[in-house]
Amino acid sequence: MATEVLVNDGGAPARILPFTAGSALTAGRVVDMNTDGTVDHCASGTKYCLGAAFVDANSGANCSIITGRGVILNLAVSGSGAAIEEGETLVVDNLGDGVMVSGGTAGSVVAVALEAQTSGTSSMIKCMLI
Repeated sequence: MATEVLVNDGGAPARILPFTAGSALTAGRVVDMNTDGTVDHCASGTKYCLGAAFVDANSGANCSIITGRGVILNLAVSGSGAAIEEGETLVVDNLGDGVMVSGGTAGSVVAVALEAQTSGTSSMIKCMLI
C-alpha cells in the first residue's frame, strides 16, 4: 500500500499488537475480534473496533493492529455520495469491509476526520481514533 497508515509514532498512546487474521485484511481498515480470537474487518453495528490493520495480511497469517485512543492514522473512507469533510465523525460502513463513512451516534463513532476527502469515493485520509 502506497499510503503510510500510522501518522504519529511519538508521544501518542499508539500500540502495535500482534493478532491472527481471520480473513484477508487490508491496511488502514478498522478491525474487530471474532469469537475464535482472530481479527476481521469491522462491520456496521460492531460494538468495539480494536484498531486498524497496519499492513495487508492473508487469512490465518500474523497481522499487526494499531490501537489506542488519540492515535492519528490514515484510514480507508468512503464518501458514498458526499465527500467527507474535516471534523466529521466517522463510523464503520455497513459492508463489513472496515471502511469508515461519515455519521454516527454516541457509542458508534470510531474516529474523527482530520482532513477532507479529496479524491473519489474511496480513499485514505488522516483520522484520529476515539
